[in-house]
Amino acid sequence: MGQPDITPLFTLVTSSQSFALLLPQNPAFDAVSCALSLKLCLEQSGKSVLVACPDSITVEFNRLVGIDSITSVFSGRNLIISFPAQTEHVDKINYQIESGVLRLVVSPKPDSPAIDHTRLQFISGGTSSDVIITIDVDQLSHLGHIYENSKDTFHGNQKLVSLSRAVPAQNYTPHQIYDPVAVSLVETTVYIIDSLALPLTTDAASNLLLALEQATQNFQHIGITAATFETAARLLKSGARRHHDQISASQFPTGAIPQSIGTSESVQEIKSTPPSDWMSPKVYRSPMLQ
Repeated sequence: MGQPDITPLFTLVTSSQSFALLLPQNPAFDAVSCALSLKLCLEQSGKSVLVACPDSITVEFNRLVGIDSITSVFSGRNLIISFPAQTEHVDKINYQIESGVLRLVVSPKPDSPAIDHTRLQFISGGTSSDVIITIDVDQLSHLGHIYENSKDTFHGNQKLVSLSRAVPAQNYTPHQIYDPVAVSLVETTVYIIDSLALPLTTDAASNLLLALEQATQNFQHIGITAATFETAARLLKSGARRHHDQISASQFPTGAIPQSIGTSESVQEIKSTPPSDWMSPKVYRSPMLQ
């Protein structure tokens, strides 16, 4: 397969100001890297960008620049009322409309404390994102509560774009960008950044190179193509920093590394005096010869 057609995305990016990049539950490393890198590049071009994921981000992603900017909140048009640390006390929720006034009735479980209204959180549902890009999302249900709380935002949305390695299992948007030949989502993301003439920042390039190295097993994957190395070269030319952990001598067990003797900086040869008969002829005896 050739490079994907990004004409629809080009039109959306040039005509829009705000974007939401959505990750699935339990996202892959290269998906998170691509989302953050697109965010950095879009912001560099003056766009407003939100990256959201339904799951908490684990420590394995900590080396990615911008990881602390990922949020779990994307509410679409719905108004969400959150009950932090009180969910186990809620028995049922009803609503009433009296004289045009909507009242929510939250009933606690028997023998549970009353709901503390001062701890309630209200999340406005008016999303300001002109364009939504799902990244490595095979079907909308994989967005977890992000989709459940904002279904009306996704269905029939002509500004919804899917970015993935293969055709999504669910056909939830006409704008599908994928390349099944690519070893990593990084290759397609770099192609998009270049095709849209977005500025590829050093931080974005570093994120992408780190993900590419991981996805290709340090460029030993059997599916690597010439395009993979071209992508790596493009990232390095953009100032990508390689994130290889440095191993210090203190991490090795005692005796694993030769140590110098005395005050000399060089390792000196250890000399010892051989036994007195070391150079004399040796006579070997065998019971069979006796």
